[in-house]
Formats: sequence, C-alpha cells, structure tokens
Amino acid sequence: MSEIITTSPAEDSSTSPRSQLLFRASQTFLARTPPAPVIWLRIISVVAVVLLFFVVIPLLTAAGIVPDYKLNFLGKYLCFAIVALGIDLIWGYTGLLSLCQAFFFCLGGYAMAMHLSLKQGGGDVRPEYNDIPQFMFFNNVRTLPWFWKPFESLTFSVLAGVALPGLAAGVFGFFILRSRVRGVYFAIITQAVAWGAWLLISRNEMLLGGTNGLTNFYKPMSQTRPWIIGLYLLTLTMVANAYLICRAITKSRLGRVLVAVRDKETRLYFAGYKPYAFKVFAYAVGAMMAGVGGMLYSPQVGIITPQNMNVEASILMVIWVAMGGRGKLWGAIFGALLVNVMLSSLSSDLPQLWLFVEGSMFLAVVLLFPDGFVGLWDTMERQIAAGEGALRAMITACPLLITSMFVLMEALGQTPAWVGKIVFSSEKIGDVQLKYVLLVSLLFAAGLVQFLLNQSKRSAQRAGFAIAESASARG
Repeated sequence: MSEIITTSPAEDSSTSPRSQLLFRASQTFLARTPPAPVIWLRIISVVAVVLLFFVVIPLLTAAGIVPDYKLNFLGKYLCFAIVALGIDLIWGYTGLLSLCQAFFFCLGGYAMAMHLSLKQGGGDVRPEYNDIPQFMFFNNVRTLPWFWKPFESLTFSVLAGVALPGLAAGVFGFFILRSRVRGVYFAIITQAVAWGAWLLISRNEMLLGGTNGLTNFYKPMSQTRPWIIGLYLLTLTMVANAYLICRAITKSRLGRVLVAVRDKETRLYFAGYKPYAFKVFAYAVGAMMAGVGGMLYSPQVGIITPQNMNVEASILMVIWVAMGGRGKLWGAIFGALLVNVMLSSLSSDLPQLWLFVEGSMFLAVVLLFPDGFVGLWDTMERQIAAGEGALRAMITACPLLITSMFVLMEALGQTPAWVGKIVFSSEKIGDVQLKYVLLVSLLFAAGLVQFLLNQSKRSAQRAGFAIAESASARG
C-alpha cells in the first residue's frame, strides 16, 4: 500500500511548492510515502534510542553512575514492554480487548521460576530438605513431583514458557472466538479466566508455592552488576525482536486482514475469510509474547506470585497501551515504561496521594490525548510534511519530549539531584517533590502554547473562508 502513487489533478508547473506540500500532507499514510524530512527524523530518532539503551545506559551502570538497582528496575519495566506489544497486536490491531494477559505472563514466569527454584537452576535448596524447594518440604512433600522434573532442563523451561501461553490462548481462543464472542463479552470471559487462574494457582495443593509464589532463586542474578547488565541487555534485545516481529506482521497482508477484522469483521465473512482464525492467531502470538516477558521477569525480580496474574494486573496492562497509543507499536513500549516508572516514583514519593495522581494522569491522557502520547509524534510528522515549520512541530511534540525526559531521568535515578539542586536549590515544598511541580508546570506551559497556536490557526482559517465566500458572492 505504501507504493501507491497519488498525484494532484492540478499538479503542473504553475502549482506552487506550498500547494504541493499541503496536498501531499492531506493524503492518508497508507497512500503516500513520507517526505524526506520525516524519514530522516525517524532514522535519527531510532539511532539515538538504540545507542542510548544499548550502549549509554549499560556504560553508565558499569561506571557506577546509574545505580545497579535502577537498571534492574528498568529491565523489569522492559519485560512489561514485551507484554504491551502483544496487547497492542491483540487490541490495537485486531480489536480484541483481552483482560487475562497477566495470566499468560505468569505462565511464562512460573515456567522459568520452576527451573530457577531447582538445584539445576541454581536455586537455594538444601540437603536437609531433600534438595527440593523448601515450601514443598513444609507441605509434607519429600520428593520432587513428576510435573516438576522436566523443568530441571533450561531448554525445556524456555520452550514451555513460550509454548504453554500460546497453547492455552490458542485452545481457549478457538472455542470462544469460533462462537463469534466479541466485544465486551470477550473481555468479561477473559477476565473470568484470569480470576479462575489466580484462585487455582494460589492453592497450596498445586505445589507452586501457593500465595507466596516461587522464590529463593540464584541471588546474584538480581544483586550483582554483571548479571543485572546481562539480563537487562537480554531483555532489551527481546523487546527489539518482539517489536520487529509485530511490525512485520502489521505491515504485511496479514496485518491488513487483522485491521479489517477490527474494523469490518462482517464484510470479511462475505469475502470468504474466517475472521476467527486470524483472531486466534493474534491472540496466541500476544500470549507467547507475554510468556517471554514473564520468563525474563522472574530472574530479575527474584520472585513470581499469583498476585502478578490477578485481574487488576491485566487491566493495568491494557492501560499501558492506552497511555502510549493504541495501534502504535512503539507507543505500547512507551506506555509500559511511562506507567511503571510513574507508579514506582509516585508510590515512593507520595504514598498517600499517588493513587489519586495516577488516576488523574489516566483521565488527563484520555481527555487531552485520545490517541495516546505518541499521537503527538504523528501530529508533528504531519506538520513537518505540510511544511508548517520546525518550531511549530517542536511545540506540538513538547509534551511528549518533556515526559520522555522525565521518565528517563527518573528511571535512571538522576531526577532528584538534577531538579532539586540545580533548579530549585532544594528538593521539596512540604511533602511534594519539586520534580513533579516542574513536570506539571512544563506540561501546562507547553499545552497552553499549543492551544493558543491552534486557536490562532483556526481563526486564520475562518478568516480565509470568509474572504473566499465574499469573493464568490461578488463574482
């Protein structure tokens, strides 16, 4: 579709460059190739992000500038970004609102945790407990259960962490989606699945640690710098691979069918397609991505519990995608990082108010940025393509850039010193951290300038229409 050539009927030697730019900007994204400035902007942005996350941040951690625990947290947030990519493929492109992705996340997490809990995986087991996880011995189990024994192999654990979520989603999706269950009914059923799985795995009879979950892994994985940097780079690589896989799917014919399933499912039936088959495919791929995120989560956090799969966790995962931008893959990554960094910071700095602040943030994004934060980037690209100037485009992207900088500084543990000592010569006003005051002030100022510019543009357009109408009336 990107190869479709569109030409203006009035495009000739007399057409001004300004008119040609406005015409090209009016075409849909699928029907045109982005202009050179937009392409170069994308290339520079991608290179900068890759160098920052793959090179700069690990080097800063190795030099001791970024604390080890902060990089460990960032690795955990990147695990959530893999889950968010799967949700965006399911919800953003296929139109399935799944509220049980945390269940698939925990299937992968438990698969890896079972290996890490055993002697072969470096788990903290002791001869006095028969070299089995301690919680089993305390539950009068003296030998390793049969279904635990295959997880002595790392290869089997990795394959199980990917295959089990995909198989569970494939079987469940086949029977539910084939019955043409859709919309809110599908969301309710998946929510019931998440609730039932939580109740089941929380039982001690399942020999999965009960409500305490699985822990006592090899401690250096989450406590020593080489392991932390290695797991971070592994997680970051998997995020990049997951993004490329989702992008390849969405840019192919299969991706166009998934979008058609989301928008006009009934027409696909008349065209001879079976929409439920494509839904099951997307659902299974999203579940496998959640499983991969769970496998990388367990060793970095050092524990996996049933609380990671409850209904609230699945709903929060959907919020990640909505905050970043539904139907935009990199928006899912940005949303996962944004929400988790803000949740961690607010719960630490404002323990009494962070729930209200978090809720206000979600409402503000829904009301002010219905396309998510990355929708501002798309608007900026359209303005660049229309030749509105670099300054106008930067003003549009300002809220996104400010938020990105704040999240990055906060994730790396650099925000308090930077804001408190350099900007305000202190760190608090009462109980409120000044970094939040600065963030809100900058976002408000950027939003106000953008609002005034939009109002000025609308006034100019109305004046132009009035002049054109009066000229037409005189003619």
